[in-house]
Amino acid sequence: MRILAPDPPFTDEIFKEIFRLFISEFSRLADIGSPYLTRRMKILENVAALRCSVIMVDTGCQDLVLDMAKIFFSAAKQGLQQCVHQAMLSIMTQILNEKVTQPLLDVIFRNLVKEDKGGAHKLAVDIIQNCAEKLEHIVRIFLTSCILSKDAPVNEHRKLHHKIILEIFQCAPQMLFAVIPCLTHELLSDQVDIRLEAVHLIGKLLVFSNLRFGQENQILFTEFLKRFSDKSAEVRIAAIDAAKACYIAASSGNVAQKVLKSLEGRLLDFDDKVRIRAVYAVCDLAKSNLSSFPSEISVRKNVMHKLVELYRDYCEKCSKGTAAINTHYEQIPAKLIVLCFDKDCESFRPHNMGLIFAEELFPSPLSPKERAMHWVEFFSYFKSQHVKALHAIFSQKRRLQLELQAYLSLRAKKEESSDEIQKKICASLRKMSASFTDISKVEDCFEILHQMKDNNIFKDLTEISKEGTTFATVRSIRLEVISGGIYHVDYFAWEHVHALQFEGFISQENW
Repeated sequence: MRILAPDPPFTDEIFKEIFRLFISEFSRLADIGSPYLTRRMKILENVAALRCSVIMVDTGCQDLVLDMAKIFFSAAKQGLQQCVHQAMLSIMTQILNEKVTQPLLDVIFRNLVKEDKGGAHKLAVDIIQNCAEKLEHIVRIFLTSCILSKDAPVNEHRKLHHKIILEIFQCAPQMLFAVIPCLTHELLSDQVDIRLEAVHLIGKLLVFSNLRFGQENQILFTEFLKRFSDKSAEVRIAAIDAAKACYIAASSGNVAQKVLKSLEGRLLDFDDKVRIRAVYAVCDLAKSNLSSFPSEISVRKNVMHKLVELYRDYCEKCSKGTAAINTHYEQIPAKLIVLCFDKDCESFRPHNMGLIFAEELFPSPLSPKERAMHWVEFFSYFKSQHVKALHAIFSQKRRLQLELQAYLSLRAKKEESSDEIQKKICASLRKMSASFTDISKVEDCFEILHQMKDNNIFKDLTEISKEGTTFATVRSIRLEVISGGIYHVDYFAWEHVHALQFEGFISQENW
């Protein structure tokens, strides 16, 4: 090449021919089996070291610059040695520092947003990081135009501007300082698809920043939270999905709590699809990391009661015939019962969860047959952990039964009254009180019961607590005790047993 090289000074046309020759050799860099590979690599390194690319820009060889950039990215797909990657990066940096053009930026963007995060993507990322300050102005103009000028001609990169923002946010977030606030415009758009895409994007930005994005862009974040109440169900569902991803990424802090509160509000959404998605999101969050699911007990209790209210509303609609059995709703009890394993919250203890299942899960007017139908349905979704939780609830009741037997046995020895027996009686009353929600109040009630002189009450309690007592006997005693023979419709009576047996028979037939 030296022998055949023209004598200086070179004209622009001669320079262009030389650059074409260089680019022709660069196009063969991907041929790693070629005996000329080392020479081509050396040419590339020399072009980078001697800043020949600056001459390309000065002589107006923009078409050659674009060709070379495309060849670099094409070669990078095949995987390159580090020295080759570095030389390409150096050349591209030199070019951009001299002059930034939209066509060249388009080539970089095209490789930045590719699904394949290989060598070409890495080269694009490195170029943007190296030239962030130089590129910031033109990138801001381009992205702002994509967001605000919806009537402008659409090209492939305008369609992908959210992906471009997402990629730049991960490698050079400082470039987006003036772009991010403009996203509010998309959240307020009257076009559903634009709002939908904006929610998807902001959700991802929150996740990638571990929710710091919400703290740093509070106006935009506030508008994002309003999308949980968007008039479009599709947008509300997108917001729910984003909330789930956000809370998994970071479950502490003010931003996380606001996201969770907005998610909680969708549990009673007027649209069935939105409610179901919200239920799934809340339950999946609790299942994925119960210890991090809101540490504030009031928030957790509120979510639980919203789920109970949602299931109760569903049961009522089933009873009226306006809704059919739905697998999504029938999985709510399974999600709730595992709260028994949360030792930090008194409201989730087995005895409290037992009360919720007995008194709050179903609407009061629901017939025993309908309750049994739902029990059979949601029990089919129980796994070993759910059965274990149910066993914990029954074990609590069993302990109460045994302690009641122990207390009645001690009370029968009142003729042998002694300080030791009195201490045992007091201890027994405390143990029984622990099986109820308001321990101190129940303990006072047990004290009053202990002082009563009507032996018939204790006789009935003794009969009820016996191991071999039949259900008919218990029912008879209860009817005698309750004033006027009127009994509470919510108690588990023979109608419930009959309905359960019937539902069980039907289920076996279906299986």
